[in-house]
Amino acid sequence: MARNDSVVLFEPWHMGDAIIAYAIALQDPSRLSLACNPRWHGLLQIISEGMKPPGLFSVELPYIGKKKPKLWERTVAPEIAACGKVISIRGDIRDYFASRQSFPSAKRRFNGWTAFAARKFAVVDFPFARGWLPITNRYRAWASLAGVEWEKVEAFYLSEQQLKSRPRILIHVGAQWRSRQYPHVAELAAVLRKGAEVRVVAAPGDFLPDGIKESEVARAVDGELVELFKAASLVIANDSGPMHLAALLRCRTAVVCRVSAIEQWIPPTAIAVKSPEAPRGYMPDPAYESEEIIRGWPGVQEVSAAIR
Repeated sequence: MARNDSVVLFEPWHMGDAIIAYAIALQDPSRLSLACNPRWHGLLQIISEGMKPPGLFSVELPYIGKKKPKLWERTVAPEIAACGKVISIRGDIRDYFASRQSFPSAKRRFNGWTAFAARKFAVVDFPFARGWLPITNRYRAWASLAGVEWEKVEAFYLSEQQLKSRPRILIHVGAQWRSRQYPHVAELAAVLRKGAEVRVVAAPGDFLPDGIKESEVARAVDGELVELFKAASLVIANDSGPMHLAALLRCRTAVVCRVSAIEQWIPPTAIAVKSPEAPRGYMPDPAYESEEIIRGWPGVQEVSAAIR
């Protein structure tokens, strides 16, 4: 029997999306649960060791990922469960109908329709891109929709940060698309090594930036990646899932950004090193989902100065 006040955060998309929602669910695990891709369950359970974890439901949808489904493929969510309410900030109509399959008896509250439309259509994004209207941070959006006080989220992210004092810098080069990858990692690592130990990390399938050799990189995911982050005094990452993971582990985190407005994605307490050419609205750079190496990233000295 589901509790009447039980709420499922419906976030079936990528690693970073799941971590954002999970961070909010961690603030009230007796009431809040998360429905996400089962690929992330093990990682999320590792993150919450020593804490009371939120419930996890499995939702794996065919329209998510680089491989697009055929038009006649049906959305299939393998786990059907009872709950009081299902919520989402994404504004994707496909998620709404998928949630009806997974949680048919639940009430639903979905918002984010304007933000979703603005990511797709320049005319909707125009007032946000010009700075006339502010864009909404996803952590704040989830907290508001789930009924979690923002001050509680901020306090959680600040906790234990003062314990990370070892002079070890970890640069994570991973990104789903190469266009989102900081291209000057080799030069940045060389500069930072003058005053600290520096380690470059990537997931098994990640491309490596120019100048970085395979022998110089630690390939790590899940528990191994968590341990590497915990041992670092500072994590530098792209706007990516590892950025959200490092911040949730309460590592000091800096994000180098160019292809989208980081204000929408940045975790509490993270430092943003933003290119002046980065978009200001919801719509990302036209090459956002591509393997193109984009120009206009922050320079090595700019990143170095920001983290110091």
